[in-house]
Amino acid sequence: MTASGTEQTTYRYLRAALLALLLALAVSVAVETLRRGWETSLSSYYYTAAGPVFVGVLTSVGVCLIALRGGTDAEDVCLNLAGISAPMVAFVPTPEEGQAPDVHAIANNAATFWTVLAVGYAVVLVRGLRRRARGESWPSPWGAVGLVSTAAAWVVGVIWIALDEESFAAHAHALAAVFTFLPFAGVVVLNTDWGVRVVAGGPASRTRYDAAYWGIAGGMALVAVVFAALWAWDYALLGVEIGELALFAVFWVLQSLDLMKAAETSLE
Repeated sequence: MTASGTEQTTYRYLRAALLALLLALAVSVAVETLRRGWETSLSSYYYTAAGPVFVGVLTSVGVCLIALRGGTDAEDVCLNLAGISAPMVAFVPTPEEGQAPDVHAIANNAATFWTVLAVGYAVVLVRGLRRRARGESWPSPWGAVGLVSTAAAWVVGVIWIALDEESFAAHAHALAAVFTFLPFAGVVVLNTDWGVRVVAGGPASRTRYDAAYWGIAGGMALVAVVFAALWAWDYALLGVEIGELALFAVFWVLQSLDLMKAAETSLE
């Protein structure tokens, strides 16, 4: 197998791994739901027997999203933002009545994550500056957005927990969840023909699924609106999370097929 073939296979396996992780979360949550009934959100399963799977899946999904290279710089920024946010959703449990989160454990996990993130950020900067020294253009406009937004998230998180660990433990989960789901929607839109050409500034998209991508993006917006209207319902948040993740999983399958077809076409 050639180097390019090996890289392509590895890329496909990585994409498949993300779907396998989402399936693992769905199975674990379903088993626990059958045993003890529905929780009010996916995050609430942290306090159940599904907790270890919940933490493991979100952490692994974060790694997958950061490792994957988007088709455009704009898509890559969204994948990276979701990737650095997903582990924080796992490390900082959602506040639950009658549950007392271990603030020291949260601080330890967050500090560990931010340290690794800082090292990775430094590596990216060093490699980028070397490219500039060779006369290459770096970073791209969207790449600069990614660098700035990642640095801003890091600074906010570090200062927040340094000043008030209790506040961080109580509210960081919700903020991280927002910055996980919003980039998911961004990735879908950025794969439409309009998203590639107009937003990302790339060449004309070769996607076969432009209408399907728009349908998924519209479905994600509809899920958010419907459950926002039903917010007084105890299971509204759970509905939003399941709906958005299910739609993103459908998108991920379609995009994987789309990319496979594009790779086959390029070899013809």
